[in-house]
Amino acid sequence: MKYFLSAALLAAVAFVSPAYAQKAASGAASGGVKIGVVDSQKIVAQLPEAKEAQEKLQESGKKYRDTLETIQKDYVQALEGYDKQKGMMSADAKTKEEERLKAIQERFLRYREEKLGNQGELAQLQEELLAPIRKRVQAAIKEVAKGEKLSAVMETPAFVYFDEELDITFRVLDKLKRNK
Repeated sequence: MKYFLSAALLAAVAFVSPAYAQKAASGAASGGVKIGVVDSQKIVAQLPEAKEAQEKLQESGKKYRDTLETIQKDYVQALEGYDKQKGMMSADAKTKEEERLKAIQERFLRYREEKLGNQGELAQLQEELLAPIRKRVQAAIKEVAKGEKLSAVMETPAFVYFDEELDITFRVLDKLKRNK
């Protein structure tokens, strides 16, 4: 979603007519429209609570992936055993073993979706841990923007080039660190 918004903003900036761009630039010089730029990923990377959240997410993700690996190993062992034995099995025994193999596959897919899917437990945990951090970062951006009388603040990936004087990233980071 973030990249979609960045792409949309980039497209909007790219199609601004030269006359409007000149008007906006002259407005900025006369105290009109003033734009700031921020790199929120750089900000989040510096926050201890974001690092803690990332560690929790990695730990949970590892547990889920380890369980999936165990299920997969069970499946491979069962499949190898079935392949070795199927020549000597009755039709009924083959059917039962194939059903058991299919059940293992379904368990793998269900577990993967429940834990690692887009709506899975890991995604929910990520939202739970990162939403307060995003909210805090947004509030700090807004506070710095108001303090500097900025009309708008845009995310850095939306720009191909920008004057470094527009970058408020470190001022936002400083505000976050001082307002713990």
